[in-house]
Amino acid sequence: MSTPHIIPSSAAPTADASAADSGDGPRRGGGAPTGRRRIVGVDVARGLALVGMFGAHLMVASGPDLTLTDPSTWLDIVNGRSSILFALLAGVSLALMTGGARTASPDELRKIRLRLVGRGAAIFVIGLVVELLGSGIAVILTLYGVLYILAAFTVHLRTRVLVIAGAALAILGPPLLALIGTLSPDLGGPGLSLVLFGTYPITVWAALLCAGLVIGRLDLTRVKTAVVMLVCGGLIAIGGYALGALLTPPQQDVASSSPTSGSGSGSGSGSMGMIPGDEVDVSGLTCQTSDGVVVCFPPETASLFTDDGGGTEEGQSYIDRVASEDPPAKMLEAVISVSAHSGGVLEVLASGGFAVAVLGLCLLVTRYARWAVLPLAAYGAVPLTGYVVQAILILAGAATWLPNPVLPWIALSLLMMAGALIWTRTVGKGPLERLTAWAADAMALTAKTTRTAKRRR
Repeated sequence: MSTPHIIPSSAAPTADASAADSGDGPRRGGGAPTGRRRIVGVDVARGLALVGMFGAHLMVASGPDLTLTDPSTWLDIVNGRSSILFALLAGVSLALMTGGARTASPDELRKIRLRLVGRGAAIFVIGLVVELLGSGIAVILTLYGVLYILAAFTVHLRTRVLVIAGAALAILGPPLLALIGTLSPDLGGPGLSLVLFGTYPITVWAALLCAGLVIGRLDLTRVKTAVVMLVCGGLIAIGGYALGALLTPPQQDVASSSPTSGSGSGSGSGSMGMIPGDEVDVSGLTCQTSDGVVVCFPPETASLFTDDGGGTEEGQSYIDRVASEDPPAKMLEAVISVSAHSGGVLEVLASGGFAVAVLGLCLLVTRYARWAVLPLAAYGAVPLTGYVVQAILILAGAATWLPNPVLPWIALSLLMMAGALIWTRTVGKGPLERLTAWAADAMALTAKTTRTAKRRR
């Protein structure tokens, strides 16, 4: 029972990071890559991340945030946590496929870096194509490609350096980004949206990349390692979410402020979250009426709501504009927020701990019941292809095929897992995984070198 969770790499190639046969690791004496065996538990965890992201994209949980005591909110577990697990596993896969980078010669390290850059560029382009589909999802692949390019400069670092860098990014990154955002009210641009102020800020995902690189250097075949990851990750997650709930001020439920009779607004109980006008303090605000709807806003933001520009924004000094953003409050929010995709410090710690615990659980399950999760492992072995198929299904309106989006989520996930199992057992790598492997070879010129060596023989 000591090795059923490990299989030869050729049996089921890894998708985004073909660890064993990618050639990203150093070669001894110019021969073939050292024979590494893939860890199925990592594929299972990646498969879970794919299933979770598909559920998030289908919006199977669009209600309140996850609350353990409220079963109706449990589906919210897919929001945010799935993509964080996906990013953590990127670092783990990179560590597995570049395991010899720390002891590589300069020439070997150069090839490793070139392969990572080639692979990252291919993933980035795939992400752009998915965005061109117009499926409406927040595509993670573009940033994923950036992470691979970033990894080219980090895979050789010592574990201690990675731990320090990851901790610094996770703890200092979110409040620093919040401060930059308040000090530069007019900043913007596609580059900033991609790496700093979008759905996936680089400070969060680079921290997860460092964590994954550290985890990938552990002996993931040992039961003790999996148990420690499960326990420690679970404790960090529980502590982070509990601390976030304790520190986050309760939000007023506007809808619940409506009279139960609905007589005040004429719209029924809780309709559109409206409350009677006499219960709202609008002193100091500028109000406009349009089609019976009253909109009130601070005078300094009048230019955003009026056709004449309001005359207040341009005349406001830089100091006043920054003060109106309330930098300390924004920085505090960036620290204590645990909401999905908030990028807060506590979200990184709590959801990151959750991801570590999930990986530890998957390592244990594949050790003792690998047969039960083979379809999920196959799905996790072709994540790029699986992700793009998800985007196509969402573009085709999969969420509306059945009355409840949970039903197509479950049905289509099972179908994709079955298809992935058949594909990996008969063909091997997924089509997009082959593309990224080719891009890595082309960047490092390893494919040409291999063909030339065969001809000489």
